[in-house]
Amino acid sequence: MGMEAVQFLPQPPDQESTSAEDPITVLFRDFGGRVYGLALKIGLSREEAEDGVQEVFMKLQRRLDTFRGESALSTWLYRVALNTLHDYRRRMVRQERIFTAPFPSTGAGEPLATRSESSPLESAERRERSLKVRAAMDALPEKYRKALVLRELEHLSYREIADILEIPQGTVESRLFRARKKLAIELRRLEDQL
Repeated sequence: MGMEAVQFLPQPPDQESTSAEDPITVLFRDFGGRVYGLALKIGLSREEAEDGVQEVFMKLQRRLDTFRGESALSTWLYRVALNTLHDYRRRMVRQERIFTAPFPSTGAGEPLATRSESSPLESAERRERSLKVRAAMDALPEKYRKALVLRELEHLSYREIADILEIPQGTVESRLFRARKKLAIELRRLEDQL
């Protein structure tokens, strides 16, 4: 699918939008920002999030015909986005382990959100907190992590999460309960290691 596959990523839309717009262009315009936000919330850096969003919309372009209309378009899109971004994140984590292990003091692989112009102490504390939360989230089983991200970071309702993950609402509630409990335990464990 080469270079033609990225042509669907639109420039800012013109004022004179026509009804003959490419469906992927419309989806990107309407949901691109939300998918980017989701990518950041599951732990991708800004650059990784941009690449992840591109992967999501390339997949949507290939799979648009699989939308059956059994749920809201946004629910289907979130499901595809979440699964694609989690796959992308797993690949990035594997690459990060390979490329940053020999150079731990370079800052390579750190989320861009932890880098700032603040004092060195504030920056170090923020980086430490961010790394602890990320490590605690990474320690969660994926099924719990997905539910937690959708509820706490995307602020979706239990019903919306159930639709996206294709599980009963009661299962969403129990996964969130267990995710919060495991996250609290893991954060305490990480805190005690210091």
